[in-house]
Amino acid sequence: MDFQMKRLSEITNSTPLTMTIGNFDGLHRGHQHLILKTKYQDTESAVLTFSPHPMKVLRNMKDHVIIMSIEKKVEVVASLGVDHLFIATFDMEMAQTSKMAFIDHLKRLNVKRLVLGVDFRFGSHASGHVEDLKAHFEVIILEDVVHQETRISTTYIKDLIYSGELARAELLLGRPYSIEGIVIHGDKVGRTLGMPTANLDLESYVLPPNGVYYVDVIHQGRKYPGALNIGYNPTINYSVKKRVEVYILDFNQTIYGEKLEVVFKLYLRPEKQFGSKEALIEQLMKDIDDVKRFSSKSLISD
Repeated sequence: MDFQMKRLSEITNSTPLTMTIGNFDGLHRGHQHLILKTKYQDTESAVLTFSPHPMKVLRNMKDHVIIMSIEKKVEVVASLGVDHLFIATFDMEMAQTSKMAFIDHLKRLNVKRLVLGVDFRFGSHASGHVEDLKAHFEVIILEDVVHQETRISTTYIKDLIYSGELARAELLLGRPYSIEGIVIHGDKVGRTLGMPTANLDLESYVLPPNGVYYVDVIHQGRKYPGALNIGYNPTINYSVKKRVEVYILDFNQTIYGEKLEVVFKLYLRPEKQFGSKEALIEQLMKDIDDVKRFSSKSLISD
């Protein structure tokens, strides 16, 4: 797959393209439907998306939450067999691009055909509409993908994750929800409990409700079962800021500064305050036993 991540004016291509365009946060089943429809015999397939998310620039929403990192987006697009992935830098200059200037960029990239959703808009102040494109390209409009009478959208999936409906979110995403983070130094309280955890520094991800989750942890291509805690550590070492930390089973490596992907498998229990350190340790041991049990069932089903 040809992958270019730079300003739109610097992206180059000479082969005829059928392209889809969008933010594609989450690359859910609706997005995948658009992308797969770009495959024609007379052109190569292409995806044009943007980084950072336009909301962070247009509304100065530095805390705008996402459900997919750029790295994961590249991985998923590649898995769909696309010939080209272009990630254009989104800044105020890009935001002020007129609709005709945007069309000129597409022409320069040798776009012959566009596959778009029904609500597609482009250009400064979203002034460009599908009709503006039809004078220059073949344009194919696809209806929204609907599941159980509800349009699949990034906003809807975010709401599902926030409310803890991870199984339903997985169904609409087409894969389990996952987050990525860099391992940072914590207060090392887990070590005093006999269960050292990896504290994660995350991007602004959508997070499910506080509590303990059975997860798969992916480190350097290898997968390990783990118990993930989201919350404020109310029993020992209370934190004002929400923390995300994971205990990785059968793992004994120093990984500060390294990236982990955490794949949500199952909600185990809510976060709660225990009456003593001993009661907390007892519960943590039960959590680990639950992870081992579910992990062994997963291995059998696989």
